[in-house]
Amino acid sequence: MIGYCNNLEVIMRVDFHMHSTFSDGVETPEQLLQHAIEADLKMIALTDHDEIAGIDVMLQNNSSIQIITGCEFSGHYKGKDIHILGYGFNHHDDGLRKFIEFFKEKRESRIKEIISRCIAHGYDISFSELQNLYPNTKSYGRPHVARLLIDHGYAKDVQDVFDGILNSKSPCYIPKVKLEVPEILDIIHNANGLAVLAHPKLVRNDEYVAELLNYSFDGVEVYHSKHDYDDEIKYLTMAKERNLFVTGGSDYHGIPNRYPYHLGEYVVDSNLINQFIERIRCIST
Repeated sequence: MIGYCNNLEVIMRVDFHMHSTFSDGVETPEQLLQHAIEADLKMIALTDHDEIAGIDVMLQNNSSIQIITGCEFSGHYKGKDIHILGYGFNHHDDGLRKFIEFFKEKRESRIKEIISRCIAHGYDISFSELQNLYPNTKSYGRPHVARLLIDHGYAKDVQDVFDGILNSKSPCYIPKVKLEVPEILDIIHNANGLAVLAHPKLVRNDEYVAELLNYSFDGVEVYHSKHDYDDEIKYLTMAKERNLFVTGGSDYHGIPNRYPYHLGEYVVDSNLINQFIERIRCIST
């Protein structure tokens, strides 16, 4: 049941989905916050992949922007990658932190193995070169390796790498470690957070989306930079039928030639997602 703390009278520009150098984003949390200020955003969430270390970095900066805790968790369902956004959780929760540490170890070993496989298939790159290219990055992902391959002339852009050298069927590719959806929902809820199905269009199977929403999700990310108007109407209807709130965000990574090209280019008006904001304010009070 949805509780209400404060009525929202002023429409705000908000963005509850972005990534920093603590996962596969290009900008630091400080840079994201500065760009959010410049874009006149009033509420944001940093949602790095399976990582929460950037939250405290962002919170240490004095700002009029309300920052809520966030994370994008990696799951799977019937062979599909499923992303689940957690919001408003206690980011000092022991269970959550143990989970994050586990993923951090797995993520680094995955990237090192991807680079080893690339080397074995004739691509002249190295992990030390990756570290030199991204000295401020705390956690490496596939986009970082893609940049390395591009700089060596093996591909023209990130999408070219994802379609070729590092596509899911490539001998250079290593899949992410992923948990079952109910496990992730438990981790979020046990840390007093809210669980949201991220960008349902990217599941590319609406039957699966409907099945997933039978789990204990609190909301659906209806507004997303890769959703068009028809997608928004479809997933808004699915959310309303299940009495779930809706959220939205840009999914900004700062990767060159990848929309949105800058933070603030895709934003969400708060009146579209007011139930979510009210729930977050309830948690915060």
